[in-house]
Amino acid sequence: MLEVRVEPVHPDEVVVILRGELDVATSSDLRAAITALLNRGGIKMIGLDLRAVGLLDSIGIGTLVVAQRICEQVGVRMRLTATSAFAARLLHVTGVAETLGLPDGTGGTELVNTA
Repeated sequence: MLEVRVEPVHPDEVVVILRGELDVATSSDLRAAITALLNRGGIKMIGLDLRAVGLLDSIGIGTLVVAQRICEQVGVRMRLTATSAFAARLLHVTGVAETLGLPDGTGGTELVNTA
């Protein structure tokens, strides 16, 4: 199960907070949330908070990467704003951490400042 909550930060910035499992069964929930934000318009930056993601599989990682690329194509910046140590380690091991804006050496749990 995945809980997806969108919180505004500024008029043109939001944070998408994920809680639970981001995997083959739930990736469509994240895709739907990102698609809705992009279709709404007026968004320049989407932050992703993965602190409460306890399971992340290859489909979930792929969904994050594809979402980042789609956002980039339409001129919206998407980056990780926070992550668990588990998710940070997995994203580094799979080689997608930099693509998602996660700095080297980030151990997770704290906010990630990638501004």
